[in-house]
Amino acid sequence: MMTKLRRGIQWLRNLKLAQKLILINSVLIVIPLGALGVYAFTSFRGTMEANVGESQLQTMKQITLNIDTYMEELNRLSLMPYQYQDILDYLASERKPGASLSLEEISLLNNFVSKVFLNGRIDIMGVSLYGSKGASYVVMPESQYVTSYKLDEDAEWLKEAQGHFGEPIFLTTHELKPTSGSIYEVFSIVRELRSFDSGRTLGYIVLDVDPAIVEKILAQVQLGQRESLYITNAKGDLVIRKGSVIPGADGAAASFRGEGVTHLESGGERMLVSYATSELTQWTTVGAVPVSELMQDSLQVRNSITIMGIICVGSAMLFSVFTAYRITLPIRKLSRLMKKVEKGQLEVAFPVNQWDEVGQLGSAFNKMVSRLSELGYLLYETEIREKDAQIAALQSKINPHFLYNTLGSISMYAELEGSKEITTMTNNLSRILRYSLNAHQSGVVLKDEIEHIRRYMAIQKLRYDERLHFTLDIEEAAMDCEAIPLMIQPIVENSFKHGLDKGVGEGRISLTGGIQGGLLRLTVEDDGIGLTTAQLEQIRHKLAYSRNLGGATGNGLLNVHRRLVLSYGERYGLSIDSMPYRGVRVTLTVPAKHMPTREEDRKPVVFHSTS
Repeated sequence: MMTKLRRGIQWLRNLKLAQKLILINSVLIVIPLGALGVYAFTSFRGTMEANVGESQLQTMKQITLNIDTYMEELNRLSLMPYQYQDILDYLASERKPGASLSLEEISLLNNFVSKVFLNGRIDIMGVSLYGSKGASYVVMPESQYVTSYKLDEDAEWLKEAQGHFGEPIFLTTHELKPTSGSIYEVFSIVRELRSFDSGRTLGYIVLDVDPAIVEKILAQVQLGQRESLYITNAKGDLVIRKGSVIPGADGAAASFRGEGVTHLESGGERMLVSYATSELTQWTTVGAVPVSELMQDSLQVRNSITIMGIICVGSAMLFSVFTAYRITLPIRKLSRLMKKVEKGQLEVAFPVNQWDEVGQLGSAFNKMVSRLSELGYLLYETEIREKDAQIAALQSKINPHFLYNTLGSISMYAELEGSKEITTMTNNLSRILRYSLNAHQSGVVLKDEIEHIRRYMAIQKLRYDERLHFTLDIEEAAMDCEAIPLMIQPIVENSFKHGLDKGVGEGRISLTGGIQGGLLRLTVEDDGIGLTTAQLEQIRHKLAYSRNLGGATGNGLLNVHRRLVLSYGERYGLSIDSMPYRGVRVTLTVPAKHMPTREEDRKPVVFHSTS
């Protein structure tokens, strides 16, 4: 996880500046607008849902109030027996099953029932009077009155009525089957009738009511396709409904008491449920609507917010891309110009059109390029002049002392010995002079330079005779390496000047070399008087820092070292080691670059000579 995080951070760091600006702007645009859109839609949806729930609750309360108004009329009708003492006396009388009524009783009961039907002016389907001692009088639709009904002590409604102590109870819709054979759907109101004097139960009155009146009240409410409206009793049993009852809602309705708004999961769908309970009937009016249907209007709002959000984000992103590339355009131009300068193209300039940070940077870049161009030209001119001057100086530095001594020796041998030695010295000297005059060429092979040293040492051998011992040992593989003309002679000459010429007795000089690690290393070593510590440090300092070709001490070494540095770089050149009276060792180091073999060099030549 941390590795992926680090890779992500590194990827972000490596993005181009314009891409970083676009990414940052995208985050700053998309996240706030997205959060604002979600918050706005969620707030709108919550507010809308709360308002709809409150409106639905008010509707449930109004329906409950209308039903209560109707039920209050039924409640008053159920109190009518208390207005007729003869009815109460009849219910209190003891009757045997199947006993017939007197004409007076029939007239009394018919008159009472007629008043119930007339006074209520409502759709009463049936009236039943049950005495606690067997008296009964039941009137049903399409039937004559019946007096032979016996009160069922196990009836559910009877148990409920006995527990309410004279208060009315309302029974849910059920089937009413008169003697005609027809079946009617009714709901009933039941009241226990008690004696005012003793408080004992006299009987019961049951009014069977056509539910059409309640259905008419419910019909006043307009429902959606999936909305439902229904009434349940205190046990959750269905009384009446309009629309379909949502699955599981009828069972859950038993817990809906009082009034309120809640949510219910039904069939995997979220429902908004409003309910209100009647204090008179203890029935609960429940209205339920799927939230998805309720929120159909909110979906239009959501789609509108989404479309507007996409348009706004898209416009902002396009503007962000344009702005990012517009702002970073000068920086990209400056970057391209810097790459050209890096490749050596100094004829460039940054157009400064504004004086902000980029403009100031561009102005500084123009000054830098101008200064670099000037310094480059000056440096190039200085290096060329210095190199030409040093090469010319080196080529002209054929030691007059050497030439004078050589010519003196030739003259001496001409007088004393004859022409053999004269011929040898003259031939070697002419070849040396010819090689020196041709030293302006760009490069030679090491074999030519070694041949030049061999001729040079042959002349010196004639001068110093037995005092000089010269050893030459060069690896065969190094003979075709590139060399700079006259890069070894000044070092060997320096051994004579500071070694053999100042010493007494014999002197030894050795030249060894080979290829080591891709480098050509040549070492010139003598056993002369050597250098003091101060002299050695002085020469090393000059080799490291001085560009001056003048001076007497170490002049030849400085010439060679400077030429090597100019040709190959600061890493190459001469290094010198010495101790007093123990000679001097000079090491020459250059890259081992092999040159194509010339026709006259095809035969391998290895020098292992001792003089």
